[in-house]
Amino acid sequence: MTVRRPSSTKVERAKWIALRINQAVPDGALGDDKELSAWIKVHEPASDNQIKQIKRWIASGKIEVPPRYPHAMTAAEARRIIAANRPARIRGGQRQARGKLPWLAQKLLWLWLLIGIAVPMVVGVFLPLFLPSTEWAALMSIPSLAIGLVSAAVYVLILHRYREPRDDYPIIIGGAALLAFVAGRNIAIFIVPMIFPLFTGAHVELPYTVVQIDGFESKDCRRPIKLEGLPLMFRELCGFPDSFRQSLAPGMRLSVAGYGTSYGLYVESARPADPASPNGPG
Repeated sequence: MTVRRPSSTKVERAKWIALRINQAVPDGALGDDKELSAWIKVHEPASDNQIKQIKRWIASGKIEVPPRYPHAMTAAEARRIIAANRPARIRGGQRQARGKLPWLAQKLLWLWLLIGIAVPMVVGVFLPLFLPSTEWAALMSIPSLAIGLVSAAVYVLILHRYREPRDDYPIIIGGAALLAFVAGRNIAIFIVPMIFPLFTGAHVELPYTVVQIDGFESKDCRRPIKLEGLPLMFRELCGFPDSFRQSLAPGMRLSVAGYGTSYGLYVESARPADPASPNGPG
């Protein structure tokens, strides 16, 4: 059987652990990745969070001082103490341990966040700008809020059910709720109309109204033209020349052309809706 040698990073970590616990790494483990991993798992020092938790329990009188004081504990010892004293749910008068979220459910939750948060960022950076139509944005203004709230509630309930309480529990819950809300709203307003052109798309023109042409420039949006009636993150046309922007004014109607549907399009060009404009398409 071929013995796999451990990486230099793992060897250095093992040496650091050995120095911290005042022991030597077995010579055989330094040449066998599996044996070295097992040695690290047994001798790895407890994390700062584990040490703080155990010290708080000792100070409050919840547990007695363990044989090995927290700062000298291994991670395995700390996990055993925390697992034995962790608050568990009480149902029907009996102690019930928290279950583990199924693997498929974990992947679906991560996929929801990935689609709702990462995809709009990727589209904005690597693909032609996509704009939902003002009609779609108005139609989904209330439903998108409801979808975002339901999404946030699902994440909060799942974390409350499956995640063990810790000091950073409120931060984790709040952050997950915010990300889930944004993901749900983005999927309703942005992702759904972005998918439609893949099946029923054609070259279309959609009307928009200019709100501002002298807004703040960012690295991802040069020379922005802000449009009315669209969500905050998806209401700017970017990269149009200054000569075109200077021909516009707040309240002016724009006709934006590109590949898409009546629900939204991938922007290719824009022109004032007034056909008599001398500037032509931008």
